[in-house]
Amino acid sequence: MSPVLRTLPLIIAVLAPISAYAQSNTPAPRRDWADRYLARLDTERKGFVTLQDAERYAAAQFDRLDTNHDGIVDHDEFLASAKRSLDRASPARKAQVQRSIDRRDTLFKTLDQHGDGKLTKDEYLAGTRQHFAEIDVKKSGMITTDDLRAAHKGL
Repeated sequence: MSPVLRTLPLIIAVLAPISAYAQSNTPAPRRDWADRYLARLDTERKGFVTLQDAERYAAAQFDRLDTNHDGIVDHDEFLASAKRSLDRASPARKAQVQRSIDRRDTLFKTLDQHGDGKLTKDEYLAGTRQHFAEIDVKKSGMITTDDLRAAHKGL
């Protein structure tokens, strides 16, 4: 038997796992905005979000926005992180970040049920509940990425 034929099984034994490893490490498909949004709220990786998940996330978000910890988020606190983003944005992104600030300003006015320029946690969570109900058109008590995409198309 030739030396090549004798070493062929050894070569195959060495190269086969490398080939299998290369095939198993193919990058995952890129996640779109709905996948990323759901992943933030779906900490248990169920593949859906319940109202309780959304409320838990919103309560934590409210606490982060309430920088002076007085239980109220005023207009400046609500826009502060977006304004910091505007300061750091490249000239090419400034217009996009400004639109984000404008949307946040509109959202603040919508959430501020009393019109006093202040958001309580109850007002913030009420907005979360309303938004959840608008997206959960099937009234299943769950939101999936398909529900998010459908709601976004309806805007």
